[in-house]
Amino acid sequence: MLEKVLFSGYTSKTGKGVYQAELDSDTGKLSAPKTLVELTGPTYIDVTNDLKLISLAKKDGKGGIVTYDISGDKAKLLDEDFSEETSPSYVKFDESRSLIFSAYFHLSKVKIDHLTKDGKIEHYSEIHFEGSGPRPEQDQSKPHYSALTPDGKLIICDYGADRIYIYNIDDPKNPKQLNEFIAPSGYAPRHLVFNPTKPYVYIACELSSKVLVMEYNATDSNLTLVDEIEVAKDEQKNTTAAIRISKDGNFLYVSTRGADTIATLSVSPDGDRLKKLNTVKTMGNGPRDFELDPSGKYLVVANQDSDNVSIFTRSSNKGALNLLEENISIPECVCVHFI
Repeated sequence: MLEKVLFSGYTSKTGKGVYQAELDSDTGKLSAPKTLVELTGPTYIDVTNDLKLISLAKKDGKGGIVTYDISGDKAKLLDEDFSEETSPSYVKFDESRSLIFSAYFHLSKVKIDHLTKDGKIEHYSEIHFEGSGPRPEQDQSKPHYSALTPDGKLIICDYGADRIYIYNIDDPKNPKQLNEFIAPSGYAPRHLVFNPTKPYVYIACELSSKVLVMEYNATDSNLTLVDEIEVAKDEQKNTTAAIRISKDGNFLYVSTRGADTIATLSVSPDGDRLKKLNTVKTMGNGPRDFELDPSGKYLVVANQDSDNVSIFTRSSNKGALNLLEENISIPECVCVHFI
């Protein structure tokens, strides 16, 4: 079966924008990536169910998001919003309410926009944050991630202030803070994933190279720390980046730059404990993002600093990763997204 996958990233060297390829889930063979949309700095993307591409981008010294219809043979621009001083670091689409969440790392805020049926961007609200952390990189609030809890609340990782916030967005034009969790000092929570069947969330912390295990209580939107585990040594060169979980919830995967590894963790039956099984080298430098393919048989990792993509086979029973391919060339790639 052929699975479509998009790649995007920086364009300061030879990168052109968003690329598209197909992964054969029977063989693990990836077709030669081709340019889908030429953009400046599409460092993170999301795609709607009806194949509208939402991408970060820059234009004329400004930053923001753009939307494209990619359902046909050629991408068609639908709208663009370059109203900010810089681009966000992360974008996520809420299919149930047609909302776009953009985390502005450098501007200490998260924007909530509405995506109309014809792909136009309609601004609803924004949330501003304050605070800082003990490390030099944490000189101000730096929200790095904004997405949804399983029960539809907005959850935000603030890398700069060591905070995780939860908001009620029943009225997205007037979001209301419900709770916040103060992470261990200097950990810099970056990205997270929820267990698919258990009330636990796993938070990748960039500057400590650790993963926090937290119980999520949907009744009062409370987060309780129950465990933490190191995925790489806490060294200055090591910065943990992406985190993914298998569909069955049995295995967790975490990438760390500097060490240039993917750690494989087993998840306990109750979901509240993690055990590190092993790590593999990503066969490149700077693995900022990776993704499990829809079949669950492969893991595709983007190595930003070495301009290559690597593919690993994955054991569904043991979670183990084995290198299949390492010489796929995509410049400055920092996002992998299956559609």
